[in-house]
Amino acid sequence: TGTMGRRLRRLGLITLGSLTGGSAWYYWRFCTASSNTDDSISHYEQNVYRALPLRFFSRVVGQAAQVRIPSVVREPLYGSFCKATGCKLEEAEKAANEYRNFSDFSVDGLKKVSGLSRTQIVSCGRVAVAGRIEQVKGRSFGIREFLHAEDDEPIAIGPVNVGTSAKGEVQASMSSLYYVNIYLEHGAYHGFHSPVDWQLRKRRHVSGNLLSLLPNVLRRVPDVVNENERVVLMGKWNHGLFAMVPVGATGVGSIELKFDDELETNRFYSSKGDVKVLRYASKDRNFIDLTRGEFMGRFKLGSSIVLIFEAPSDLNLGIAAGDKLLQGQPIGS
Repeated sequence: TGTMGRRLRRLGLITLGSLTGGSAWYYWRFCTASSNTDDSISHYEQNVYRALPLRFFSRVVGQAAQVRIPSVVREPLYGSFCKATGCKLEEAEKAANEYRNFSDFSVDGLKKVSGLSRTQIVSCGRVAVAGRIEQVKGRSFGIREFLHAEDDEPIAIGPVNVGTSAKGEVQASMSSLYYVNIYLEHGAYHGFHSPVDWQLRKRRHVSGNLLSLLPNVLRRVPDVVNENERVVLMGKWNHGLFAMVPVGATGVGSIELKFDDELETNRFYSSKGDVKVLRYASKDRNFIDLTRGEFMGRFKLGSSIVLIFEAPSDLNLGIAAGDKLLQGQPIGS
């Protein structure tokens, strides 16, 4: 019996190791495919990719990022990460051994180290009348599904009249819906700040998958952004609707908001498709007024942020897909 038990344990370890190694190999092959690779892949390949244990892996990574690192190994560990991602550890605001864990280093340390230029515009523009946002060139996702909008929640698609005169006559002022999809590279600063002055009214935490948001994956797999776990922050600014959506990804499912202790992301016990709504105006709380540049929260590592907002129809976006983005850089005028 003892011999049989040892054999079964050995077989289990071999099977687990094979599955882990095979999953890692397939993930690496899938995500690092050459940009010249045919983007048209079969549903079978897409389903195999979706079946990889990426949520479990991301939860393990999220927990590991919180583990206190012995001070003696902090500098070589953070230094190796910076070397791999092209950062300069010596530019950190504090000594490396003062960052207790990797999560702290990814926010406080990389704020100085990365030069804040390791964020990239994946796509941007005016939302089409069909109500879809470009994921990457040739791929798009539905805006209502992405925001998990309620049936009676108005989200204007296309130019709409927003001004009226004292007599109730429609003025020439027009508003359109715009989007900006921002990708945070691995060596990027992982905190996020308010882009404008606005009033945050509610948030929706949408549990989901944690697929990679690398451009190769966005190009090859449809609706990745709509599948992934995300925190939809909805509110208003001077020109109407303003939404800011941090999106989780492989290894980056943990999202924190400085003003919302109830938010729990990257949980082992969450089910795909679960939605938790918190309205910031209630008996014991008010709407949250945010100012431009104000710190809002952080990823525990990096991921993507999608902005969706109403603005005048003559808005000139001063950015384009592929551009690098600096903190505080204007994106339109």
